[in-house]
Amino acid sequence: MKVLFATFLPMHNEIRQELDSAYNRVLDKSYFIQGDECRKFEEEFAEYCGVKYCVGVATGLDALFLILKAMNIGNGDEVIVPSNTYIATALAVSYTGAKPIFVEPEIETFNINPSRIEEKITSNTKAIITVHLQGRTANMEAINVIAKKHNLKVIEDAAQAHGAKYKGKKAGSLGDAAGFSFYPGKNLGALGDGGCVTTNDKALADKVRALGNYGSDYKYHHIYKGVNSRLDEIQAAFLRVKLPNLDRWNEDRRATAKKYFEGIKIL
Repeated sequence: MKVLFATFLPMHNEIRQELDSAYNRVLDKSYFIQGDECRKFEEEFAEYCGVKYCVGVATGLDALFLILKAMNIGNGDEVIVPSNTYIATALAVSYTGAKPIFVEPEIETFNINPSRIEEKITSNTKAIITVHLQGRTANMEAINVIAKKHNLKVIEDAAQAHGAKYKGKKAGSLGDAAGFSFYPGKNLGALGDGGCVTTNDKALADKVRALGNYGSDYKYHHIYKGVNSRLDEIQAAFLRVKLPNLDRWNEDRRATAKKYFEGIKIL
């Protein structure tokens, strides 16, 4: 019996007709960037996460980078990040010109250890990026207390945490802003690259949107030195099909994991 390490076929076969309809809907409209599909997905994902705003971007890395830029973090600044994370977390910081400051994880969760954060805070520290590694939320209560004490921003790297909860609240609603990835292998994955920023801060959301659209707040009016980072219509349409299934798929993952934990015996 051949067991594939990863396959999307069962998931996509389940919703194949809806995916086909979403593709045809976008194709027939001939509107591929910043259209209705993206706006509707942003509204739906914001509601799902329990926040006011969601801004679609091109990747999860861009989501973190644009949050930092929108917070005016750059040269000479420091941002605390967990040492146990994917490289994108630190890359986003370094792309702004700021310096990532690494903090070791808790052995129980492999997430950033709040008890080791304060020793790394300096006068140059501007934010803490906390990663919900492999869907397990970090200790946000302790992290937010530290951030408030030192007047720091809290950014969630929620690239692996679509639908995860911390004390009844969804990942993406636990700090000042959060970055999500929709890479195909994520719990909520597109059929290509994609990402988004979630926040309750309208000014931050508006600035992220402008920064990701060449720094433009409306056509041919550029107020920032921006980049090209937008969630395209086809990927947004596919994500809209997948989002209503996310909680059920997460439960399926938990049930499968439970079988492994119960069935694998250490000799």
